Amino acid sequence: MQQSVKQHQPASVPVKPISRGTTIKHERRTMVVTAYTANDRGMDGKGITASGELVQEGRTIAADPSVAFGTKIYIPEFEKTYTVTDRGGAIRGDRLDLYMEKRSDAIEFGVWELEVWIKK
Repeated sequence: MQQSVKQHQPASVPVKPISRGTTIKHERRTMVVTAYTANDRGMDGKGITASGELVQEGRTIAADPSVAFGTKIYIPEFEKTYTVTDRGGAIRGDRLDLYMEKRSDAIEFGVWELEVWIKK
């Protein structure tokens, strides 16, 4: 079954100053974002990530091995910051996979092409 990619045209958002000229440093990328659950094929159903942490909806994200565990990824479209704690067999290059509790939510989420900010 082929899914269509949901595209979003991100608004231009400036880097926000923290204090007196200090800025948050991040890399902006456009990435393909999908969702998964603990019971998907290749998962053990126990909800243990590749880093050894328990999965947590709204926090857990799987990324390519070039992105270190613990890296924070902000997705402006969702106004949410996720933490890389997992990997995935199909998660290579500019792809991310968000953890969701319910399989129906993950399927409904579909495939998105979004701007993300990777905190440096």
